[in-house]
Amino acid sequence: MKSFFIYSEKDAAFEYSPGHPFRPERTIRTYQLCNKYHLFNEPWISVVSPEPVPNEALLLFHTEKYLSLLKAAGRGEMNLDIATAGIGTSDNPIFPGLFEKSNLAAGGTWVGGDRVMAVEGKAIAFNTMGGFHHAYPDGAEGFCYINDLAVFGKYLRKNGKRFAYIDIDVHHGNGVQDAFYDDDGALVISLHQSGHTLYPGTGFENEIGSGLGRGYTINVPLPPQTDDELYLMAFHEIVPAAIEAFKPDLIIAQLGIDTLSNDPLALLCLTNNGYVKIVRSISDMTEKLVATGGGGYNIDNVVRGWTLAWAAMNGLFLDDPFVGSIGGALRGTEIEGGGLHDRHLYITGPTKEKNEEEIRRVISYIKKNVFPILGAKG
Repeated sequence: MKSFFIYSEKDAAFEYSPGHPFRPERTIRTYQLCNKYHLFNEPWISVVSPEPVPNEALLLFHTEKYLSLLKAAGRGEMNLDIATAGIGTSDNPIFPGLFEKSNLAAGGTWVGGDRVMAVEGKAIAFNTMGGFHHAYPDGAEGFCYINDLAVFGKYLRKNGKRFAYIDIDVHHGNGVQDAFYDDDGALVISLHQSGHTLYPGTGFENEIGSGLGRGYTINVPLPPQTDDELYLMAFHEIVPAAIEAFKPDLIIAQLGIDTLSNDPLALLCLTNNGYVKIVRSISDMTEKLVATGGGGYNIDNVVRGWTLAWAAMNGLFLDDPFVGSIGGALRGTEIEGGGLHDRHLYITGPTKEKNEEEIRRVISYIKKNVFPILGAKG
């Protein structure tokens, strides 16, 4: 087994704008916490620096004009074309070196994917700076400028590889879905808060692909206040059977952690206990895994969750020597007296019953309308 954690402190030390909810510093803090728990000490684990994505690879998904606009905006230029491309909004602000910073974040996924594909046998890469699933070929959207996931996916398809994409971010991965909507060599699966109640307003269960790709897009929209139990039920009813039927050469996983209960931008109610079970399940499904970060706007949640996720991907059990020893103003990232894991959270009563009914309806729709096309059992 080989495992690659993609990281550069220099490349994560910037901000979108003062007060912006997307804070790249979470990557630095995740690395620091993983290091504190000795999660880079195993012989199969390497820490690898990102590199920019080559221009010819970016052009597999993005337009040349759009890339030029990103470069111009990062130099301080502003014109109507830049604004029309979604650059310079409150969600997607302009900052110095916009193109270079975005391309290096995407390059972590590119480098990680290259390392994974070069290894015989089990291989994992985790680029916490990646996961920009909303960006379109010619536009920025939802804090995303360069869609690292679509770029790497297009590269894989160009080289004849079949991949499955699993997105557990609370927001639907609209940019990735659209990139492969008519492609039967890419199985795109997204579990997310329903578009009826959250940006980007897409990702409903009847969005199942078109043309040759019909049946190769699976969306599991979830109602607000979905908890660990119901999320895990939905995941295990749908994802393993679909992956088994599709038999991908590798899995790309977008591991956004804004599904947790106190994330300020969404309304699901997971804990990192449920989140880590999902990450472990994804890792167990494949010999080749390219994982990225994604959403997550409570930084302590993000840092603890991604540290646990990295341990889970590598089959490591965290014997936490810090439990009970950290608290008060100096507690650091860990929750007071409790180490890395969240306290359990259970939704009960009419809300739980209503949510279960809705999720079972979605599962039934997918099994009736998508599983027969894939040849999946369920």
